[in-house]
Amino acid sequence: MEDPIVVTGWGMVTPLGCGVESAWKSLLGGEKVLRSLEGKEWSAFGSPRAGQVLDLPSSEKLARRDRSLRFAVAAAEEAWAMADLARVGPGRIATTFSSSKGGLLSLLSTGFDPSVTWDFLTDFFPHAGGQLLKQWFGFKGPSLSVSSACSTGIGSLVEGIRLLRDGECDVVLAGSTEASIHPLLYAGFRNMGLFSEKEGGPSPFDLERDGFIMGEGAAVLILETHSKAKQRGAKSLAIVSSAVLGGDAHEALEMEPEGRTIVPVIRRSLERAGLSPHDIGYVNAHGTGTRLNDQVESAALAEVFGMNGTYVSSTKGATGHLLGAAGSVEAVLAGLALIKGELPDTRNLQDPDPDCPIRHVEKGGMKKKVDHVMSLSYGFGGQLGAVIFSKA
Repeated sequence: MEDPIVVTGWGMVTPLGCGVESAWKSLLGGEKVLRSLEGKEWSAFGSPRAGQVLDLPSSEKLARRDRSLRFAVAAAEEAWAMADLARVGPGRIATTFSSSKGGLLSLLSTGFDPSVTWDFLTDFFPHAGGQLLKQWFGFKGPSLSVSSACSTGIGSLVEGIRLLRDGECDVVLAGSTEASIHPLLYAGFRNMGLFSEKEGGPSPFDLERDGFIMGEGAAVLILETHSKAKQRGAKSLAIVSSAVLGGDAHEALEMEPEGRTIVPVIRRSLERAGLSPHDIGYVNAHGTGTRLNDQVESAALAEVFGMNGTYVSSTKGATGHLLGAAGSVEAVLAGLALIKGELPDTRNLQDPDPDCPIRHVEKGGMKKKVDHVMSLSYGFGGQLGAVIFSKA
């Protein structure tokens, strides 16, 4: 029998708060994260807003590093402490950690200057977060970077599991980070018509939904085999029953409109986990709040789970769209729903769209013990991912 992969620690930085418990409390408490973007660089946008991280712990050593890297270290330190990794040999610890856009803020703030030094490149590449974590904690195992737009976090989990299965390491720090709230990227999304203009913010699956807002953050999950975790006395938070990737070649910025590329990913994740649709008690959907995404995703979920099947919600209405960090943050939120027996609702969902025929979590969230949960992520360019967590 295959040795299960388990999660022994996790950490988060989100607009809802820094730290797993802080973010979870804010999520269930309905805290608002829409914040005005201030400064002369935002003056051309009228009333710009985003989901920003405000209470990030400061570190003198990281003061000049890219914002996305500071997020990465804060999330990793929480996960590291939870998993008590100080007792694991550094040569057996690996990282699969990335960003979809790398140190974008550092790059754009540099501007064009012929005399620029090369050191800004240390923060620019998508793999910079994983490299910094290796230096910060001093581990020496393999380091991989999977940059796949908004599914980057699940791609990192898939690669981390592969390293463990191949015996390349005993522990993996897997996850993703994103800090790209900049006028250039903001203008691009706005001009594509993707931003929500609703006063209360994004409302995934709602009849009047009109888009998302940008967010930022990071999450790290500590992965290891159950036998190794047990051997060193580490507590298993959840079992990673499966993590799979898929692709959609319909268009670079649009998914296949019937959900036919999402369905096989969901079914393959169930098959690999040895589960049937009715075993999944909760799905954290990608749920961006755009007209097309929510309708396509709902069609796929309804085909697999039925219209009155598993409970579904999107946490992007609460956090904003964390882009490259979305997959890892939402995976942790799904895992928390599993172990706490509480399902978060879809923020701002007032009038469910009949064209999104899924079973929504009750308004205000609900207490419900479940044995298995799923988190889904999709990215521009057709990257698809699904992860299933089960009770340890």
